[in-house]
Amino acid sequence: MQIKITKLSHIYSRGTRMEFTALRDINFNLKQGEFVGVIGQTGCGKSTFVEHLNGLLLPSKGEIEWNFSNSKKDKKTGQIIHFQDDFKLRASWIKLVNHKNGQKSIKLILKNLRKVKRAKDIRRRVAIAFQFAEYQLFEETIEKDIMFGPLSFGVDKEEAKMRAKKYLNLCGLDDSYLQKSPFGLSGGQKRRVALAGILAIEPDIIVADEPTAGLDPVGVEEILSIFTRLHKMGKTIVIVTHDLDNVLEVTERVVMMRKGTIIKDGPTYDVLKDTQFLLKNNMQPPKLLAFISKLESLGWNIPKTKSIDELANFIGKQINKGGQ
Repeated sequence: MQIKITKLSHIYSRGTRMEFTALRDINFNLKQGEFVGVIGQTGCGKSTFVEHLNGLLLPSKGEIEWNFSNSKKDKKTGQIIHFQDDFKLRASWIKLVNHKNGQKSIKLILKNLRKVKRAKDIRRRVAIAFQFAEYQLFEETIEKDIMFGPLSFGVDKEEAKMRAKKYLNLCGLDDSYLQKSPFGLSGGQKRRVALAGILAIEPDIIVADEPTAGLDPVGVEEILSIFTRLHKMGKTIVIVTHDLDNVLEVTERVVMMRKGTIIKDGPTYDVLKDTQFLLKNNMQPPKLLAFISKLESLGWNIPKTKSIDELANFIGKQINKGGQ
């Protein structure tokens, strides 16, 4: 599945004194199998941006295309939304319906999305894990909590039970947890249960907003390892985070935002290695790359390195050789 965003803008409280433009002219393509990190200072529009990826928020201006293959053919439905033969949902809001109240236009778009019965399909294929996702746990047992998502999307009970076990195990918790209450778990365990509930829907794309926020180092490592495994399984991953060390370790591509726009988009190492650009935009470079920059200033020639272990092995080999 692929997502293409063209000239997307989002305005909150449109037409009121509180009107605020959160996103301006965003262009973004997400391809199947990518692992993308979205970074930027608080308030730059990261969360608003990713909430457009599954239609949770809709653009004030611009265009979104969700492209996934399906043999079905759908007829055009209205002027705002239509389907093409390859089952590519194209949702355009360049020209909003002419109402004085902008919010009313947005509601009309939502109504049309429900009318064509594809909003739910998109949200099954593109799942969002919100910050502190464990606050969304509510069932009396972990099994029931994980089953809730699949059941809501029409999966039968037996299949939902199988998925609960499968994805709980994938998230590092064994079968003994299935009948436990989610509220007796540690913060890191709750986070993993919440993630298992999202994975049980079996989305093509997983979007996680600050997935490691509030966790201790062990919890952070556990969550990152889950995303790494999912990526190796072919899932498309997008994570929003302030921790550039984590971004360097696990992602392949970085999108950097500032004041509602994308100011940098490229391979993770190349973007984060530009320490001067990061500092200019009030972002602290990853500790590893900052240290590598110091070594390079002393004459060391350091190869592309994304982890402390890689750097330690390289330095060890150079010392054994008796030089740099």
